[in-house]
Amino acid sequence: MSVSRRALILTILAASLAAPLSAEAPLRGPIILTISGNVANPSRGPVGETDKFFLYNDVEFSAAAQFDYAALQGIGMTTIKADFPMGGDVHEYQGPLLADVLSAAGATGSTVTVMALDGFQVDLDLADAIANGAVIALKQDGRPFSLGDYGPTHLVFPRAERADLAEMNDDTWIYSIYYIHVE
Repeated sequence: MSVSRRALILTILAASLAAPLSAEAPLRGPIILTISGNVANPSRGPVGETDKFFLYNDVEFSAAAQFDYAALQGIGMTTIKADFPMGGDVHEYQGPLLADVLSAAGATGSTVTVMALDGFQVDLDLADAIANGAVIALKQDGRPFSLGDYGPTHLVFPRAERADLAEMNDDTWIYSIYYIHVE
């Protein structure tokens, strides 16, 4: 077998093995996070009549990026330490950086609106959130969040690791996140 033919076969083999890890891989689990707005990599169309949570919370979009648990884990897990609520016990939180999740969605903008399952929402300056090390936490102390337990996702910051965040209040620490809009 010639060197060029061997290289071609190895290239095809490597590409076929890497394919399931790509952003195009089909989602297998329940969708736990949807990102709309300025999104270059949408994976779903507009809100429809069966999207009851979006309709209940008056959320509309024409396209959005969706993530299941495995897709969020696949973006890359970061571990941080934070006290939540402020002044409480310090816990380890694991999840992808907000910046990496938005990058996977192809999202760009200056403001993100983060919404919880109950419709509670907060507008955040995106540059500040990224500079402050925002993490979309999937786990606390190694245990995955569940619904009713800050899940499915929780926006946290490394407050126990950074002196500049020591006085950061809990107003932006949204839990039970299911939707982010980027402008």
